[in-house]
Amino acid sequence: MQVILIKPVRKLGKVGEIVNVKNGYGRNFLVPQGMAIRATKENLGKFAALQRKLEEKNTEEKLKMEAAAKALDGKHLTFVTQSGADGRLFGSISLKLIASALSELSEYKLNYSNIILDEPIKVNGVFKVQVMLHPEIFASVLVVVAKSESEAQDALSEYKEGGKKKSDDEKEQELDLIEKN
Repeated sequence: MQVILIKPVRKLGKVGEIVNVKNGYGRNFLVPQGMAIRATKENLGKFAALQRKLEEKNTEEKLKMEAAAKALDGKHLTFVTQSGADGRLFGSISLKLIASALSELSEYKLNYSNIILDEPIKVNGVFKVQVMLHPEIFASVLVVVAKSESEAQDALSEYKEGGKKKSDDEKEQELDLIEKN
């Protein structure tokens, strides 16, 4: 199925491009969401008139999102949660939780689909999370997960200093030295 993109779609194309997609994806997602229209002769004619307006709207939105990206870049979110002795969380930090915290932090309403995370956050630590504000604009935010506020501040300062975390072997060696003294 061929469709004309009305909005930019990540990993698919920009406004005005004619792309081939699977029938179900086009019919059940792109068209109902208002991201694309079917590429018929009639729609091609209509789209030529709409194209300038859509490109201007896209440019305005892109400028707003660039400002939002500058505001969000370098920020950090802190989540104080319960966790086991080994640092594993009782649950996880979800995309929805991160999106709602970022929405409170900025003036823009973000959805969980704006957050790009390789794997769920299930342990204490500092994680770099990508936020997609526009298909072409991304911001980086640090997510700090810890048992307490003081541990969160320590983990964040250690991350910013570039200090590496000690491996289990190094921790055992330190404990052995302490016990010997």
